[in-house]
Amino acid sequence: MSDKIKQKAQAVLFGLTVPQEVQESNSAMFKVEFGVVHHNCPTNQVSRAFPEVRFTSPGGFLVKPNVVEEGLVVNGATDEIVEAVLQFLGSTRGYDEYELLERTADRAFIRWRASCTPDKFCSQMVEKNRCFQIGMEVQHEGLEQWQVGCHTRAQAEQLLKDLEQLGDVRYGRIVDCSWEELVDASDGCRG
Repeated sequence: MSDKIKQKAQAVLFGLTVPQEVQESNSAMFKVEFGVVHHNCPTNQVSRAFPEVRFTSPGGFLVKPNVVEEGLVVNGATDEIVEAVLQFLGSTRGYDEYELLERTADRAFIRWRASCTPDKFCSQMVEKNRCFQIGMEVQHEGLEQWQVGCHTRAQAEQLLKDLEQLGDVRYGRIVDCSWEELVDASDGCRG
């Protein structure tokens, strides 16, 4: 039996007040959805240049201070769109390297490295607030869009507040949900 369940049972049995953090655990999880125009973010810069294209990102990492490398998936990619994105990466200041890794009938997979990095990344804000990513980051219509899960409403609210440091937060939603709903939303590997 978990400590929180024990605390609730003892509180009910002895007529005590249930601590706030224990009360919050009744709602098993919170899903946070947000969209931000992320200042000086290379991936968001590509999205703002091609707002009609839906990009997804499996993630990236800091190579060294002020240098980031990331994978980018161009969804619904025509030859013209792929060529335009590659041309943009090759002609825009700050993108140091890029390459087309793979091309399928409707997608292009690109790796790029850039020295035009923001002060902070959304992933750092997500981690700071003890949230976890659900699915991949989406870049569409100039917005960096995420879905994350967390254990408390306080974590969700603080994340949305912290994101304001990164740029213009266009939307932020907090939804009460179950663990099952969170897992179903992110589970693309079910057989």
